[in-house]
Amino acid sequence: MKQTIYLVIAVAIRSSLAQVSAPWLELNRTLDGRLEQGIPFSRPCFQRVSGAVAGQFDSSECDFVRANYFNHDTRASTLGAYINVQWETCQATSANCLIDPSTGLSLSSNSTCSQGSVMLFGIAVKSASDVIAAFEFSTKYSIPLVIKNTGHDYKGRSSGPDSLALWISMESNFIPNGCPVNTPVGPAAGVTFDSLIDFAEDHNITIPTGADTTVGAAGGYIQLLTRLHSVLSNTLGLAVDRALQFEVVTPNGNHIFANECQNQDMFFALRGGGGGTFGVVLSVTTKALPQRPISVMQLGINSSISTTQKLVAFMAENALDMANAGWGGYIVPNAGFVMANPITIAKQSDPIPKKMEEFATQVLSGNFTFAIEPSYKSFFTKFVQSVPVGVPFTTTSRLIPVDHFTAEATRDRLVDMIITASQNVTLPILFAHTPFHFGDQGGTSVTPAWRNSLWHIAFADTWDISSVATTRQTYSKLNTLMDGFRKFVPNSGAYVNEADVYETDFQDTFWGENYDRLLQIKNKYDPNHLLDCWQCVGWKGALDSKYRCYVSI
Repeated sequence: MKQTIYLVIAVAIRSSLAQVSAPWLELNRTLDGRLEQGIPFSRPCFQRVSGAVAGQFDSSECDFVRANYFNHDTRASTLGAYINVQWETCQATSANCLIDPSTGLSLSSNSTCSQGSVMLFGIAVKSASDVIAAFEFSTKYSIPLVIKNTGHDYKGRSSGPDSLALWISMESNFIPNGCPVNTPVGPAAGVTFDSLIDFAEDHNITIPTGADTTVGAAGGYIQLLTRLHSVLSNTLGLAVDRALQFEVVTPNGNHIFANECQNQDMFFALRGGGGGTFGVVLSVTTKALPQRPISVMQLGINSSISTTQKLVAFMAENALDMANAGWGGYIVPNAGFVMANPITIAKQSDPIPKKMEEFATQVLSGNFTFAIEPSYKSFFTKFVQSVPVGVPFTTTSRLIPVDHFTAEATRDRLVDMIITASQNVTLPILFAHTPFHFGDQGGTSVTPAWRNSLWHIAFADTWDISSVATTRQTYSKLNTLMDGFRKFVPNSGAYVNEADVYETDFQDTFWGENYDRLLQIKNKYDPNHLLDCWQCVGWKGALDSKYRCYVSI
């Protein structure tokens, strides 16, 4: 299996690059000349720049940028690009290097390209020794660190001005050694879901993934909880439930393996405590499940307040029965649902599919589909859709415990709150696939709220990134919207990577009773806090200059 890991370097430069060239030249020599420049994705479309921005204007390259502006694969494999473009900018000042891809015109007020939160340099890392060298360099020159996998981070922890970021990129030719059914699979941290899905299909196994095929399977998905959950999580568990071993380089310079038999504290931390916090993961070994057929129900509706109300109420009323029967999936209140079951080969005449079809067609006049797909890839290709890319996009979320579905009055209030919130955001999604059926088999560090909840509800928005006021207003609106749910389920939690960027009491919300232990592990392996990030374990607060591009709300 081939992999490329890029260590992305950025430093606070108040003067010309030449004045800091000596340390960078030293690092470049240490790493055999692999220092690269971090160039903002849309840089070729700008004739003017603000500050020391690398790259140059190139009309043909600009045509490529415009044609691929909304392309997941292009952004995930480009050093200076992010899936959600606000993390390429300095949101607090609106300094950016963004364009309107339909015209090629700048979104900045003065038509200049600024570095924003994009890194300045990158290093192709080929071994653990390269990571150790980078840690030493960061310590010597007091340069803060962040880690970038494929740029899927709704809270901006993989970018930042004046930072040293570790970018783990993927290659399309993911060809690991043969893996028989029921044995582990060990992807490198940069291997993405599309490669993993193809590999699983070729070897007759099942490896559940998130919705976006360009997410890194190890570095982001498992540790940082980026798409920690999948449509099959209700029965097959979260990604951290299937993790068997991590290969990691710690900030104190050790190259270790963490599993149930050695470095057990690190193993616990990486199974839900957050990627880019405890060490740099080079690979992970995860359980591979037997290939299995997947029963699928899909509903499409014509959006109206009436149909949305009826849909959410019906799904909430049947949520517990569906989870107990092995069903899990996505509900978009104004569009419909996709529900899947990997443990039962259902029949359309079975009680739950029959009930769903009758409701869908007779009450909602919707389009109902029932299918049995032979494999996860077949199901994924036909029924799973990804979220927007190439636009500013942020979300807020909450886990809804099972007891809020069993009492009619409480359930009715939940439905009303969801309907109201859905009318005020761009994209509401009800993830009805928490690991409720799977249960808690121990050993992970995610919030226990995952295990006793039926839904993970998320509300997402887009906005005009060129306006600081609008940026601040959007984050504030989502934060206020979620306040009602925080009060409604005060003892629950939230999924860290789809949570509010400005989540209150983040320690308890993301990790619950596990936080104190995680903090001890953080201080053991990273006593100097080289790997601090926004609302991560051990976070010291927003006043650090590393976070100056976040707006205040």
